[in-house]
Amino acid sequence: MRILKPMSLLLPQDDSSHRGAFTLAELLTTMVIIAILVSLLSAALNHTKTRALQVTCLSNNLKQLQFAWFMYIDDNDNRLPLNQTDPEPVDHRIFGWKNSTNSWVVGSPKEDLTTENIKKGTLFPYVKAPELYRCPLDRSTVAGHDAVLRTRSYAMNAYLNGDQAGPRVKTRFSELVNPTPEKVFVFIEEHEKSLWAGTFFVVPRENFSLTGGSWISTPADRHDQGCNLSFADGHTEYWRWYWPKTANLDNKLTSNSKELLDLRRLQAALPRP
Repeated sequence: MRILKPMSLLLPQDDSSHRGAFTLAELLTTMVIIAILVSLLSAALNHTKTRALQVTCLSNNLKQLQFAWFMYIDDNDNRLPLNQTDPEPVDHRIFGWKNSTNSWVVGSPKEDLTTENIKKGTLFPYVKAPELYRCPLDRSTVAGHDAVLRTRSYAMNAYLNGDQAGPRVKTRFSELVNPTPEKVFVFIEEHEKSLWAGTFFVVPRENFSLTGGSWISTPADRHDQGCNLSFADGHTEYWRWYWPKTANLDNKLTSNSKELLDLRRLQAALPRP
């Protein structure tokens, strides 16, 4: 006799309770993988944004300022823009020194609350955009005003019609022969904690022993431990430093070999007698 099986035995069995379900460990692993991927993507996007802002500083801001420098020289019978400092304020460690009223730029970024002093500078008629005077990655603020960004990130070589005296100081473009213009820096990003002494002052190599040196003005290192510079022939460069830069308000001598390499590099980019 043929025995009929119950329909429940003939139909496919539902084993959904044993397939397609994630264990807690699998869910946690998936969440960790997603978090890692999001973190990597975010880091890549941040790096791309930072790189784009660094390029803006180098290829836009400094290029425009350097072009304005050339235009001024062309309009003023080969004479370099004035780059001098007003008398020392009450506390230069807080406010720095101010640029004089007839210089390429006026005032001090450590205390200027508006761009009015930038507009008073002799280069502004050729630039006409205050935002070009500040690196987009410069987050430094005005002394006593933490919510106000500084108006300027760049300073000019003190030996280019600046405060210093002697045969190193050049007042005309035609005097830039040793070294030639492509090796003399004009504008440089100054460190937010530097003295901001009106002009960017680098003590010449011969003023130190073979194994010594110190910063007076300190270059910035906001671009992956480096900064941007422009040169007297019109080109711009990114320099990565061997050593991180910090404020050196006391101008202490250093024998740090990597720090000295950075200092020597800038000393070599000064006009010579």
